[in-house]
Amino acid sequence: MNDVKEPGPDHIMALLGYLMDGLRRDVLAATRATASERSVPPVLRDLRFSHIRMLSLTPPDGMRVSDLAERIGMTKQALGEFATALEGLGLMESVRDPADRRVRIVRPTALGRTVVDASAGLITEVEAAWRDRVGARNWDRLRDLLAAAVAKGG
Repeated sequence: MNDVKEPGPDHIMALLGYLMDGLRRDVLAATRATASERSVPPVLRDLRFSHIRMLSLTPPDGMRVSDLAERIGMTKQALGEFATALEGLGLMESVRDPADRRVRIVRPTALGRTVVDASAGLITEVEAAWRDRVGARNWDRLRDLLAAAVAKGG
């Protein structure tokens, strides 16, 4: 039986996954630790990272469900479920497109935009901690390489 502490695969997909898991863990820990200490909306403590990501990728003026699903990389049905959950928390609202009443537009509410701003601040803090942990030069190079990879084909 394998020990949990044994290193896993070291291919790029695994390494990026480990990095994302660590960043998510630290952002969620910061979210829960600071929600009561700052002007962070309490609802932020109860969100999953995927909810925060969806809110942050939704333009303030809104976007068609199908277009947002493509942007985020989800099915339209899954995105609709996420949107409904966020609507229930008062973070997102759904309206009909005036140009085509069959089309649903989702957009963050004022509270949703506040959550996006608060989570962006926490992400910046977590990134700064990771930058300190691995060294500024290494972190900056990693960011530059990831940005270049995304620009070339991501």
